[in-house]
Amino acid sequence: MIHVGIIGTGFVSAHHVDAIRRGGLGDVAAMAGVDPARTSARTLALGIGRAVTDARELIADASLDVIHICTPNAAHAELAAVALEAGKHVVVEKPLALDSDEARHLVALADRVGRHAMVAFTYRGYPMVRRMRELVVAGELGDIRLAHGHYLQDWLARETDSNWRIDPAVGGESRAVADIGSHWFDTIEFVTGRRVTEVCADFATFIAERDRPLGGSVAFGSADGPTERVAVHSEDAATILVRLDDGGRGACVVSQVSPGHKNDFAIEVSGSKSSVRWLQETPERVWLGSVDSAQELVRRPGIDGPGIPSLPTGHPEGWGEAFRDLFRPFYAEIAAGRPPAGPNEPAPYPTLRDGARAVAFVEAVVRSARERRWVELET
Repeated sequence: MIHVGIIGTGFVSAHHVDAIRRGGLGDVAAMAGVDPARTSARTLALGIGRAVTDARELIADASLDVIHICTPNAAHAELAAVALEAGKHVVVEKPLALDSDEARHLVALADRVGRHAMVAFTYRGYPMVRRMRELVVAGELGDIRLAHGHYLQDWLARETDSNWRIDPAVGGESRAVADIGSHWFDTIEFVTGRRVTEVCADFATFIAERDRPLGGSVAFGSADGPTERVAVHSEDAATILVRLDDGGRGACVVSQVSPGHKNDFAIEVSGSKSSVRWLQETPERVWLGSVDSAQELVRRPGIDGPGIPSLPTGHPEGWGEAFRDLFRPFYAEIAAGRPPAGPNEPAPYPTLRDGARAVAFVEAVVRSARERRWVELET
């Protein structure tokens, strides 16, 4: 049995616990959080046997094999480094780090210690996203011409909506792009097999000030109780043009302030033969169209790796199942005792190199928006 420790007590940490358990992947033995009362309540609610308030104490526990880092962004790189140095396998929420120097350091460290380490790019876990990749690899789309889409949410649409991501010291210089635009970037690169080489971006901060709860707030929550008025320095929305390494082009609209859009993530790839489109809110279907015909592809039955089987076709699977399936190959590699893939070898899960690519994308987008010009990705 693989024993797991979770660092963080917020929204996403509970879903890491759920994905590990529902996949039959390991035993979640401990959770760490900074607030004693909240950490105790969270572990009790989730049926986790041990609660600690020192993340380093949890990492040092010799009985734990894997550490999941589900904290606010600013702590990701430091905790991942400590865990890798301690010989743990690591799962890190995105972004991997707040800058490329930190990200590159983690990539080199993971290589040196020979531990499995991944970034939780959830959307790779969806069966129909992997189906799109299969179509591209099989040549069904032909030469890639366009990759485009959007990621729209409304959970920060009002000035009373607040979250730690608003604070650059905790969330980083970018908010909407780092939080959800990075998913669009990683998914497009994963599906097409192409690399984004340049970006041209425009930012908008529509809500210049927000009401921040004095006691802090959780993801997808509004200000409740006493608040303070704070200036907002990160983007509410972004429009981004991209160039791909094979000559293809792309575009994305990212927003956390679009009323009525809850988790509206859409990607489309157009090639010389066909186009393919996937919508996260109807995740079991992919539209495939050509000049002469169009069809809707549905999820196929079958198990995707070890652990609890996927549901049969017609039993809808969504975000929670994608999380589970994202972790399957990571835990399978650990259970089999296989070493991590090398720098030039394909890996069955999103590695720290993929995470570093996303950090470089966010940095390039921020620089482009600031300097109002095309910017190359530094890799």
